[in-house]
Amino acid sequence: MKNIIALFLSFTAVSVFSQQSAIIKLTAEKLHSRVREWPYPLNGITVPTNAPALLWPATNGKDMVKPMESGSEVPEDPNIGNIRYKVMLAGDTNFSKDLIASAEQRWAVYPLHQALKPGKWYWKYGYALKGSTQWTWSPVYDFVVDAKYANEKVSPPVSEVLKRNEGSHPLLWDMNRIGEDFYKNNLNNPEAKKFIAFAEKLMLAPLPTEKPQRVIDTTGKNKLEKKIIIERMYHGFGDAVGNPVRNLCIAYQLTKDERFIQDAKRRALNLAAMNPDGLATGDDFTSGAVLEALGWFYDAGYQFLTPQEKEIFKNIITIRAKRVYNHLPNRFELHVSDNHVWQITLRNLAIATVAVINDVPEAKEWLTYMYEVWSARFPVLGTTDGGWHEGNGYFRVNFKSIIYLSQMFGDFSGVDYFKLPWMENLPYYMLYTHPNGAASTAIGDMWENIPYIVKGEAWFADALTYKMNNPYLNWYVNEIKRDYPSYYHGTDDFLFFRLLNYKPNRNLPVTSPENLPKTRKFGDVGVVAMHEDLAKADKTLSSYLFSSPFGSSGHGHASQNSFTVNYKGKVIFGGTGYYSNFSDKHNLLFYRSSKAYNTILADSLNQKIGEEGYGWIPRAISGKHIQYALGDASNAYGAIKSEFWLDRFKQINVVPSKANGYGESGVTLYRRHMLQLDGGYIVLYDELEAKTPVKWTTQFHCPYYTIKGKNSAKAKQQNFIVQTDLGNVNASVFANTPLKMAVHNQFYEAAVNWNKVTNDEGQIKEFKDQWHAGITSEPKQKLRFLTIIQIKDGKTEVIKTISNKNGLANLQVGEWNIQAQLDGEKKAALQVSGKTLKSLFSYGNLPVQFEGKAYSPKITGSSILLEIEDSRVNQQEAIDELPDVAQYDKN
Repeated sequence: MKNIIALFLSFTAVSVFSQQSAIIKLTAEKLHSRVREWPYPLNGITVPTNAPALLWPATNGKDMVKPMESGSEVPEDPNIGNIRYKVMLAGDTNFSKDLIASAEQRWAVYPLHQALKPGKWYWKYGYALKGSTQWTWSPVYDFVVDAKYANEKVSPPVSEVLKRNEGSHPLLWDMNRIGEDFYKNNLNNPEAKKFIAFAEKLMLAPLPTEKPQRVIDTTGKNKLEKKIIIERMYHGFGDAVGNPVRNLCIAYQLTKDERFIQDAKRRALNLAAMNPDGLATGDDFTSGAVLEALGWFYDAGYQFLTPQEKEIFKNIITIRAKRVYNHLPNRFELHVSDNHVWQITLRNLAIATVAVINDVPEAKEWLTYMYEVWSARFPVLGTTDGGWHEGNGYFRVNFKSIIYLSQMFGDFSGVDYFKLPWMENLPYYMLYTHPNGAASTAIGDMWENIPYIVKGEAWFADALTYKMNNPYLNWYVNEIKRDYPSYYHGTDDFLFFRLLNYKPNRNLPVTSPENLPKTRKFGDVGVVAMHEDLAKADKTLSSYLFSSPFGSSGHGHASQNSFTVNYKGKVIFGGTGYYSNFSDKHNLLFYRSSKAYNTILADSLNQKIGEEGYGWIPRAISGKHIQYALGDASNAYGAIKSEFWLDRFKQINVVPSKANGYGESGVTLYRRHMLQLDGGYIVLYDELEAKTPVKWTTQFHCPYYTIKGKNSAKAKQQNFIVQTDLGNVNASVFANTPLKMAVHNQFYEAAVNWNKVTNDEGQIKEFKDQWHAGITSEPKQKLRFLTIIQIKDGKTEVIKTISNKNGLANLQVGEWNIQAQLDGEKKAALQVSGKTLKSLFSYGNLPVQFEGKAYSPKITGSSILLEIEDSRVNQQEAIDELPDVAQYDKN
């Protein structure tokens, strides 16, 4: 443990950032660790709450607990269950004033369920081996509680949660209290009547047997591929056999018709007899779904069970629940996001646990753990901005758990989790990053499965309206319902949530987002969304800049400072490749890598895969005619360090070497300025530096359209067009050094759908070739790229060179004048002005003249935007602003 404490101290000794004028340079190796490596809160930070969760690195008794995830081939540390922790918190370093001392616990989180007085607080944690009285204590850490948070509501202690779950069945969803109201409230609910008719048909289906959902040929596949294919063959089996049990229980609660619960019983007994170690229900997803279904019936149908049948259900629920729970304490709570558990199995376990809370002695510990981790860590892949790190493709997998666990823990605690800051910002994240009628952000695993709003997104957005009073969300849902009426058939996964929260004649105020800011920054997950017209994204121009503080964790990709451009609802520039498996060759060598994205390679090398390869969004400005974002990927490059990802490469016998696109490139600076200008223009300005000269390659990828190169008479300029059915698209790239362009339609590693993955409609996906362009400089230690993209219904304009002196290019395109310092040895500068639209953006040291008057930034190094609004000059100025993790969770 002494070595672990020394490691913690070495982290805390390093300042997260140093500041010069308006620019912040982050120096931490990572902002989010795969498993927690340093305590929180510490270093005297002012926490943004009156009841923080205390977090610390876990130990196995000798060393710090390392990453071990469900579904991973990395073996679990056998000693993680041998540890007990204690926490002490007080208003003084002697721990005598306002002392709060925890009981012993198995897990490394301690959410405070009481409001702390304003002022400075001190805390420490200790650990002991199981059965030992020898405690080893950490150093003392400190933080400050601000008086402005004094009146915030605090979640109750777990003792109150457990007390609320005392009583008779049915306990789930508070049915022993609200069951009669639930029945009466839905008697005239059209959706309930439609569902009851659906349940009548369910009873006619035969009992399921343990067999694959689909058959896939494994001939010629290696051992790992065969294992994955077999899992794929049974994927969804648990839901297929478990959902009917749940639905029949709901039908019984809606009608009190015993036919439904008796058929649920017949099916639940059939599930209880299935082999928990068999192929059909042995993995975490299928077993979890069966576990949830068993919990549903045991709770709803308790009075219809004989004593012997109760024992059968208690025993099989305990077996399956322990298989989940026994691998959680001192491991799961530490992970940045153990995806399978957060997505699905935590919900499965929570439902089954409540069902047996008073009948299985261990269940109280299970619920205590889940409530504490939920209180300390939700939402795991966001903080307050409403965003989700992994992109919208995999965000969908979390929807059911977000809805139902928020409902469940709210029932227990009295806390409205739908009013968390993250929840209240969530509708804006959905609206800005996946507008109705338009494509999404084209980033992260499975983004290609959502070329438009899909069913899960539609149902999730609609479910939120039952708990939120947001007129923009209501508008969004109304638009989706108008365009996709077939999605709403009344038997989807969120039906029960709607029934629980049903109110006849709901009056939902609706407000169009047309007057919302055109640009919105989601800094905690690293996304800026820029829209020409948010209310008509299916007919106009939208663009996105990404740079994530999470790095390429989980289902995220090494796509820092990449961009996406959508036009008339379709992706013009975006990520490329296909999700065939979490870590096959195509995934690790292309789809997940920087080579698949509209970002920059250094000597053809990617950014790091893992939390160490992070970026962030320092600035964004929403204007009337100019939208602006700044991404920083200076920390994203270098050799892969994550043991988890190195193990994934090892599993498929691939080395992340320079020959395969990975390694140390020496990049020290990569700041990308991105502007969306009225009239159909995207401007990129890249500041690039490395320890030694490197060849810089700026990339452009079109997942659906063809790129054609154009000859250029100027060595320092390269041009290409994109052939689309939407209008005219071209791009020009400028630098202060000769450039070479390569245009092709080949993946760095071939895409093969060997796993027979399907789209959202269940059709096997076809992996088509996609087009790519790379524009590469001569070796330079410092370089600037200027890119001008035109996207128009009509003809694009010729870019005129007004002057080019001492590296300062002065260009004219349409009504926009663009000045950019392209000499990497000179101070970076970018200025964009429109005469007719009376707008000016400026960054750097160029003199600012606007409407006959000189302006200067209030803070040196800032980005400023000047626009005329109502005959007055509106001046906005942005300096670097840290994401929450860097402000509060300083290591």
